[in-house]
Amino acid sequence: MQGEEIIKQSAAYRGQKKFDEAIELIESNIENISDDIKLNAWHEAFLAAQEKGDSGLARQYALLIAGEEPSMPSIQKFL
Repeated sequence: MQGEEIIKQSAAYRGQKKFDEAIELIESNIENISDDIKLNAWHEAFLAAQEKGDSGLARQYALLIAGEEPSMPSIQKFL
């Protein structure tokens, strides 16, 4: 699937606490990520925003995710 490496790299940035880089990587490559894993990409960006402490941005990603998977546990407090 196209985009798996992008998601993995974003997760690696999160692990290094490079939250802005993690988010930017997803945002700048979202069109190159297969539709069937795009939700994973948005969730990765959501986690980076949440870990960064940016509740507003985390909510934006939570709303995107909720459009596809409204019952995802990790986004509930941002809806």
